[in-house]
Amino acid sequence: MRFRRPRRRHAVYRRKRFLTRRRASQNFWRHYAAIETRMRDTAGDLPLFGQQAWNGILLTGPWSFRDDGTGRATTIGLEHGDPDDESVPWLRVLSTCDPADHLVRELRFERTLGDRGATGPVDRETVRASRRRTDVSSAESQVEIMVDGQPRTFRRWDTGERWYAAWEPDHEHAIVIAARHLDPADVALVPVHDIEPYLAGRRDWIRAREQAG
Repeated sequence: MRFRRPRRRHAVYRRKRFLTRRRASQNFWRHYAAIETRMRDTAGDLPLFGQQAWNGILLTGPWSFRDDGTGRATTIGLEHGDPDDESVPWLRVLSTCDPADHLVRELRFERTLGDRGATGPVDRETVRASRRRTDVSSAESQVEIMVDGQPRTFRRWDTGERWYAAWEPDHEHAIVIAARHLDPADVALVPVHDIEPYLAGRRDWIRAREQAG
């Protein structure tokens, strides 16, 4: 009998832990469903573009909103490929009504911190220094990228194995690209009118990460 009680306690502990994790997962997915609803509601606020005939993973990317009470989107992103797997091609396409150079700077800044191994809290001076190093006041080169069947001239920046590009078709919005292991000549952007495949891909990607963890 002495050996059975620890087993029962262990079984109870495992069951409680399972139920706690299950409730946390359920709460997360309820919250995530609300986020998806907001994405659907604002997907038409900006022109959306994705890579033509992409056979890999599709994901929704960064999505930000106005803080003026309207709740409309200021930046919408779609991703192609696994963002966490540095060995595979990956492409992020963002439409934004914010200044394109500022968005490129933020993307390069995030990448700089990642390269430095900053996975936890970072002190203010490190952040400031990294932002200064990732200033993008002028592009490094120009590159032609196909957008809806037409070649468009983008400004380009390079950071290690990644490159970034920006194009302003008008005064209302800009298109910003972040890419890895993908030649600009192979990028062909087409309008995206249905984000459901990207939403489903993000859900599958999150579930795969949960199972792996």
